[in-house]
Amino acid sequence: MLLTSCGTLIARTPNGHSSADYYKGTQANFQLLTMHGSTGYDGYATVFCWVTIVCPVFAIATLPADMVVDTALLPVDAMN
Repeated sequence: MLLTSCGTLIARTPNGHSSADYYKGTQANFQLLTMHGSTGYDGYATVFCWVTIVCPVFAIATLPADMVVDTALLPVDAMN
């Protein structure tokens, strides 16, 4: 379960790393892959993630599952 939607879990934690209103998990994956908006500690964590080569592979592999989960959670996001 943890590996099937990493972006969704990252984006939907209380201190979520996604500022998007919809498709938060997908946006978190894209931010991880492109390093867009990564400043301070988040930037260092993203660079470390890229150096280990594991995070980009997981982000790409879990992207379809994140899209499905984010689509299922659209009503919840719309209410918030």
